[in-house]
Amino acid sequence: MTITQNIPDRDLLLCDVNALAKPVIISLVGAGGKTSTLFWLAGLFCDSGRRVLITTTTQMYMPDPACPVTLCRDPAQLPADFFQSPLMACFSGWSAARGKVRGFSPELIDRLIAQQDLDVILIEADGARGFALKAPAEHEPCIPQSSRCVIGVTGGGLSGKPVGPDNVHRWAHFAAITGLNAGDRLDLPAMRRLVQHPQGLFKGAPPGCRRIWFINRVSHFENQHTLKEMLEANDVDVIWQGAVQETPPITRRVVR
Repeated sequence: MTITQNIPDRDLLLCDVNALAKPVIISLVGAGGKTSTLFWLAGLFCDSGRRVLITTTTQMYMPDPACPVTLCRDPAQLPADFFQSPLMACFSGWSAARGKVRGFSPELIDRLIAQQDLDVILIEADGARGFALKAPAEHEPCIPQSSRCVIGVTGGGLSGKPVGPDNVHRWAHFAAITGLNAGDRLDLPAMRRLVQHPQGLFKGAPPGCRRIWFINRVSHFENQHTLKEMLEANDVDVIWQGAVQETPPITRRVVR
């Protein structure tokens, strides 16, 4: 097991996008910081000269005004010059009352693989209604099958604290997967069950994609032996630990 402190090389942080066919689709699922992580990654890739498209297969908050937003029925039908900007966002519609935009089906996003003018497509592929933890319902998440990387986000602030329907989205699903009862304290073995369960954090992730577990708002877990076991058992490929809204956002990266 290798542990890297602070932000590693931006290519190694995810995957070497220069070595992969473009565009590289990266989907974010889970709870506790997906949107913040998506925008941080967008900035990281743009700073390295890549052209980035942001969208969603569910709903998400409207991007910062500095990011150009286009509304359309099918992003694959947009003219080629649309994809020349360093950073773009594309959605099917938006609700002014909620401040959220609606995205596209995973199948429509899969069609963007033919758009060679893009380098990276970042997808918010899950919803959590502001909760720090969740387990997916039957219809969730909505991951494009062309995703080369799936990042499962969990909020680390509940580690060691009692959990239940007041602080976990889809509590019934979460309890069934982790074996916890309302009021039990969240521990790393329970989180491992969420990560490794076929109906858990990485439910619907395409075969062969890179799975990254991002434990947001926590510097590190003391029980590194469990993390090592998870990597050796191929539960995930990489584990990030950090706080995406702080500097640096990733304080520890654990790989096999």
